[in-house]
Parts: sequence; C-alpha cells; structure tokens
Amino acid sequence: MLPLEIIFNILVAGIFLVYWGVAFIILYHLTRFGIGVQPKKFAAAFLFSSVVFSGVAIILFMNIDINLLIPQ
Repeated sequence: MLPLEIIFNILVAGIFLVYWGVAFIILYHLTRFGIGVQPKKFAAAFLFSSVVFSGVAIILFMNIDINLLIPQ
C-alpha cells in the first residue's frame, strides 16, 4: 500500500497538470484567435498571474505536513 503522503502528492500534481492544461488552452485561444492587441495583453497578464499563483501554491504546499492533517 502506498503511503498517504505519496498519494496526496500525486493528487496535487494531477491537479496542477489539469490546471496548466486548461491554462494552455485559454492562452492559445487568446493569442491565436484574438483580434487586435487587447486579447494578447489579457493573455500576458493571465500567464504572469498564473505563474505567480502556481509558484505561491507550490511554496505553500511544500510547507504542509500531511501527517498532521490526518488524525491518528
């Protein structure tokens, strides 16, 4: 049986993978099909904020002790 920590890490990695897949689709459609400069500015702002928020989420996730969350 896999330890709870590994299962939780795989679950979080899957969530990040799905998030970045959806973010890529949004960025692609804004830059490819957007007419004019405004959609490209939105795409740049979205990409920058996504990278910042993902970095913050990873840093906060690394500080979590999973064993303390589950009552023994």
